[in-house]
Amino acid sequence: MKNFITTTMALLALTVAANATDLPSKTKAPAAPAPVAATAPTSNDSLTVTYGQDLGNNFGAKVDDAYGVTYKHNLGAGFSVSGAASTTQAPNALVKQNLEAQVGYALPAFSGIAVSGKAGIGERFVDTGNFPYFALYGNADYKVMDGLTLNAVQYRYRSAIDTGTYGYQSHRLGTGVTYDITPTYSVSATVYRSFDTSSSFNATGDAFALGLTAKF
Repeated sequence: MKNFITTTMALLALTVAANATDLPSKTKAPAAPAPVAATAPTSNDSLTVTYGQDLGNNFGAKVDDAYGVTYKHNLGAGFSVSGAASTTQAPNALVKQNLEAQVGYALPAFSGIAVSGKAGIGERFVDTGNFPYFALYGNADYKVMDGLTLNAVQYRYRSAIDTGTYGYQSHRLGTGVTYDITPTYSVSATVYRSFDTSSSFNATGDAFALGLTAKF
């Protein structure tokens, strides 16, 4: 019995010593996970305010001031919905206003070129009464460098739904540039030319607009 007790105590001492030797490796804190690279949040909404002037033919004297605001929400996969309001104010004349709902789609950019389009339906308010209209838009943009985009082609067509009664049709062709001040704010400048709907497609006026966009 004495030998059994002695042998047992010796084995116990060896086990304790072995565990003490291995203790640092067993109690070592687990390695911290590798940091995950931060990604910039995607902006799904934007608000754009614009101010411009209609200058008549060949950028002559000011005809009226033009104000606009557009709220846009990205639905994903290139689709978006927007609401737009615009007002023109000529000296000593009543204001003309447009309220418009829009649905848009943008193709994936390729080699710095982005093509997009919109369809809209709205109401136009003038001194002779208000009437509904529809609108079509087409745009082609080229990314010159980070933060600078050439808005190479901007086209808009508006037409009263009842053209026989109201005779409202408008073509507008423009070009401009957009500069990103920060990832949230950008400014833009655009020049436009309007055309009538006769077979000769005559120019009926020129205009410019400045814009500020906030993304959130």
